[in-house]
Parts: sequence; structure tokens; C-alpha cells
Amino acid sequence: MSSMEEKRENGSAIMVIGWLMMLFAFLVMFFHPAARKLGETRFAWIAGCLGVAGLTLSLLGVIVRRRNR
Repeated sequence: MSSMEEKRENGSAIMVIGWLMMLFAFLVMFFHPAARKLGETRFAWIAGCLGVAGLTLSLLGVIVRRRNR
């Protein structure tokens, strides 16, 4: 069984991964105008999925950290 400190660190790591995914979503949206000119619509879907997944992971990390104070 892992200690509370390890669980808090896992929660922090999950939060960092979530924030990185949201950062990549913003990066994808930065290139979206160029893709629109080429007729691509996948960039919006990719950015949306990355943003939602990143937000979910970040909130999950907060919950894990709060439970193990």
C-alpha cells in the first residue's frame, strides 16, 4: 500500500499531465487558421479532445491530492 505522500505526488503528476495536454491543445489551435485554409477540420477536434482530456486529468489530480492531505 502506498503512503499518503506518494498519493499526493501522483495527484500532482496527474495535474501536470493535464496542464500539458491543455497547453498542447492551445498549440494545436494556434495552427488551426493555417489548416482551415487547407480544408482540414481535424485540428479543431484534436484540440477539443486534448482540452477536455487535460481538464479532466487536472481535476482528477486535484481530487486525488485533496483526499490525501
